[in-house]
This record gives sequence, structure tokens and C-alpha cells, in this order.
Amino acid sequence: MERLRDARDGVADVIKNRGFKQAVVASKSGLTEQQLSDIICKRRRLDANEMFRICEVIGITPNDLFVDAGQESA
Repeated sequence: MERLRDARDGVADVIKNRGFKQAVVASKSGLTEQQLSDIICKRRRLDANEMFRICEVIGITPNDLFVDAGQESA
């Protein structure tokens, strides 16, 4: 059975690969820049409400966070 990737890695990848600014994503998600940075660097857990808000801001579904960018979809 495949192991799911950490959603925080997905957040970091989408922000980086789609050219989002962390400060903008944080602000629109109701987080401080430091809180989002701590989530991305795994110094802070990502709770479900934050995950849903971040996904809405960056235009993805929560499921997208768990798919490796290099992984082919089946």
C-alpha cells in the first residue's frame, strides 16, 4: 500500500510551482506569514480548517495536496 505524502509538502510545492507569494496565501487564508512558514517547514501542524482555506486560496482540492507533483495519475 502506498503511503500518502504529508499535506504540508503539497502546500509548499503548489505555492512554489504556481508562483504564489507566501505572504499573499497566508493573508488570504487568515494566517500570518510566520504561521504559514511554520506549516510549510513542518514546525507546526496543518489543521483541517487551515487546509481547506489554503486550498481555496490556491485553487486546488485537499486531495491534490497528497499527490506528488512527479507522480502520474492512474
